[in-house]
Amino acid sequence: MKEKLLRHATFCRHLSIVVCLAHLLGCSASRGVPESQVRKAQALVDVGTGFLRERRVVEARKAFQLAAELAPLAAAVDGLGCVALLEGAYDSAEGYFVEAYEMDRTYDEALINLALLRELQGDVVRAQDIYLKYLNKNPSSAVARNNLAALEYDRGRRRMEAVEALEKAIVLSNQVVIRDNLIALREK
Repeated sequence: MKEKLLRHATFCRHLSIVVCLAHLLGCSASRGVPESQVRKAQALVDVGTGFLRERRVVEARKAFQLAAELAPLAAAVDGLGCVALLEGAYDSAEGYFVEAYEMDRTYDEALINLALLRELQGDVVRAQDIYLKYLNKNPSSAVARNNLAALEYDRGRRRMEAVEALEKAIVLSNQVVIRDNLIALREK
């Protein structure tokens, strides 16, 4: 099940857990959370992200839960959404992604995860809309470009257009998932 979520359709999609510590420090400090506590929470988000990359979902959940208890970080809530998504708990995942974005309207990474959720639920039109809106605000997002290229190719987009989109994504971030997608597409 987990592999299906990450290797959906033809290509591998990315979950996105990215944090801007400087922004979160300012946001949390205004809520009365000590800066040292915010830093500990941020470190736990990083640990949880590492666990997710290693497919250690139980440990990732614990790290994100503890981070969310220490400080109101959108990234911690988003991480819990990623855990729920990997476990196939789509309703919970949606709730977490929406909550993360509502906590911090500049935390657009939750939108990438929401788009991936919509795609997995079969609502590719809404997924595509979310990716396009995200890229309109964040044109340098390799993750969003990768996911959108994979989605559009799976929907019948021409191969050369998808190759071009993935090549742009690689310029932005030479990630293994994007390279593997490009190799797979070139072999077709």
